[in-house]
Amino acid sequence: MGELLKRVSALLLSHGCLLIGNGLFMTLLSLRSNLEGFSTELTGIIMSGYFVGLFFGARYTGYLVDRVGYIRTFSVFASIISIIPLAHMLWTDPVFWFGLRLVSGFAMAGLLMVTESWLNAGVSNQHRGGLLAIYMIVNYLGAGGAQLFLLLQDPSGYQLFVMASICFSFCLVPVALTRTAEPQPDPPEPLKIMPTLRTTPVGFLGAACAGFLSASFNTMGPLFALQVDLSSQQISWFMALGICGGLVLQTPIGKLSDRIERRKVIAVVAGLVVLICGAIAAQVQFYLRPELLLASSFLYGSLAFTIYSLAAAHANDWAKPERRMQTAGALMVGYSIGAIAGPLLSSNGISWFGPQGLFIFMAIAAGLLSLFTLGRVSAQHYQRKRAKPQFVPRPGSYYTSGELYRAVQAESQPVEIAAEDLVAESEEDTSAGVKPTPPDRFE
Repeated sequence: MGELLKRVSALLLSHGCLLIGNGLFMTLLSLRSNLEGFSTELTGIIMSGYFVGLFFGARYTGYLVDRVGYIRTFSVFASIISIIPLAHMLWTDPVFWFGLRLVSGFAMAGLLMVTESWLNAGVSNQHRGGLLAIYMIVNYLGAGGAQLFLLLQDPSGYQLFVMASICFSFCLVPVALTRTAEPQPDPPEPLKIMPTLRTTPVGFLGAACAGFLSASFNTMGPLFALQVDLSSQQISWFMALGICGGLVLQTPIGKLSDRIERRKVIAVVAGLVVLICGAIAAQVQFYLRPELLLASSFLYGSLAFTIYSLAAAHANDWAKPERRMQTAGALMVGYSIGAIAGPLLSSNGISWFGPQGLFIFMAIAAGLLSLFTLGRVSAQHYQRKRAKPQFVPRPGSYYTSGELYRAVQAESQPVEIAAEDLVAESEEDTSAGVKPTPPDRFE
């Protein structure tokens, strides 16, 4: 495992810088949209544009990787995404911002696909769960730590936009200087979702649920915190604790899934997410204390943000080696579908039910995943039970001694008999009063 981490250390460092910039910019844009006077529903639409771009990026990134390779693809998309925060300062318009979110999502999809397919190349199933857990630790450490940048400057200024752009640009450096040989790109193929969905439906739907939970929390979480009257510092800590919470259980749950069937682990984790979301909604409704809300955010992140790594490990367990890029793309599409729906539905949930509507909708999504996974496990267990042959008592004299003798002779001295010889032998046995044995009796 140590040698494996050494080979991918530059890639993980670049990914960490990328997630610092993206985590900072995601929260900043949500708060800035509110400061600019955009409604909750309009903010949800703007933020969902990122995930629409993520969807299309997952479909078409493979062609660019095949043409120029992993490192050049990473460099191109990192350069594009570093421009996006600066462009937001040029013109404050919801349509323009939505377009920028589309481009940002497309570029981020390419960066994530390159990273995940590179990590999955050449790693065995025995270590895949642990490696993806470390990958997710870097993910949430970067995105969670980025929330603390909000303590440095006022979101109404331009400085935080510049900081996000610097982080995006710096993620180019480690990958560009790495001495590790990049994997050989897969042959270009149209991205097909159905093979992955048929092979590992739990992996695909788990990625979709992870996208819903992550996008809803990252985009609508700041607005939730604003509406429950948290201060700017408390909002920063609320988001930071929620995202960094994923650090706590990534490795233990990842290693546990290497020993226990991953689907069972996914079902249990999703069920626990339902309970935590219900507890947060109850706090908002009946008894709200900032300290308790911050602790609940940490518990939520520690479980909800492990679902994607579990789903990805489960999907790659069943993926063929030549379909690693296709599998990563399919999971990204599933994640994007859930992430597009997340801000749209959760923003309406906040409008309909108040701030607690965010966690009500996330509890529904996690509950559906848990029930579906349990249903799949139960159905497969039932099929295996039915396929197992049952013991049926048979009498010892099921065959006559003459039949057993003929069977032993046929097995010990196999002789090819022509059809006319078989007919002649049958006629001789009949004339002698011996009942002929059907030729297929002992096959």
